[in-house]
Amino acid sequence: MSIEDRRRQLVAAAVRVVARDGVAGASTRAVTAEAGIPLGSLHYAFGSREALLDAVLAHTLEGELKAIERAGFPTGAPGTDLLRAHVVTGLGRYLDLLCAEPSRETALLDLFLWSMRRSDGRGTLPLYRTYYAMAADVLTDAATSCGCTWTLPVEQVARLLVVTVDGLTTTWLADGDTLAARTTIELHARMLASLATPAAPQEAAAEPVTGERAAAEPDVASGTVVPGPPVDVDGPVAPAVPAPEDPAAPAV
Repeated sequence: MSIEDRRRQLVAAAVRVVARDGVAGASTRAVTAEAGIPLGSLHYAFGSREALLDAVLAHTLEGELKAIERAGFPTGAPGTDLLRAHVVTGLGRYLDLLCAEPSRETALLDLFLWSMRRSDGRGTLPLYRTYYAMAADVLTDAATSCGCTWTLPVEQVARLLVVTVDGLTTTWLADGDTLAARTTIELHARMLASLATPAAPQEAAAEPVTGERAAAEPDVASGTVVPGPPVDVDGPVAPAVPAPEDPAAPAV
């Protein structure tokens, strides 16, 4: 087995152990026993238990992002209504993942608490720096796809989305009320969409040149002068040119 395959095997085993026994129960022996491999394989693949648990965090977040990306977003007229529908679809897909694999999110919550204790309050947790960046990318893509722009810095909207997802997760794990969770998603989608506005239309195309202007202006594309309208067979009438004034003539 390649080292990458071994890492994936250990991460999957660690998720199951953490979900079942908590981080405290996820010893190297417990994880390798769950995976059915020798103890030395973990140290060869990750070097330490902490590195393995960090990989579990990254794996869990990556799985959530991929689930959202596969959501099959709606199409329609660009605008905030479409953006709201995108948010409903994305959060709904996340809720589907939560309902199907609650152990994944239970493990993530326990790992978050473990990471917080390990950091001892030293700045933003690496997990949440990744979380914020992922949310900002998702929101930027959503606004672009829906022909909208955020009225606030996307980093602020991303933090609001993270708060939304965290609250959605913990309340569903607490009560298991999927219908209420979907209602919450609708309400949060309206709130997020209210922080966007339709993007300004692109600068209008220049008016087509017609008539006398077409006769006088060059054809930029071809580098030639566009011929004017047909003239009378006797030739164009020359404009009248006033005679020069006689400087000796008396002023009127």
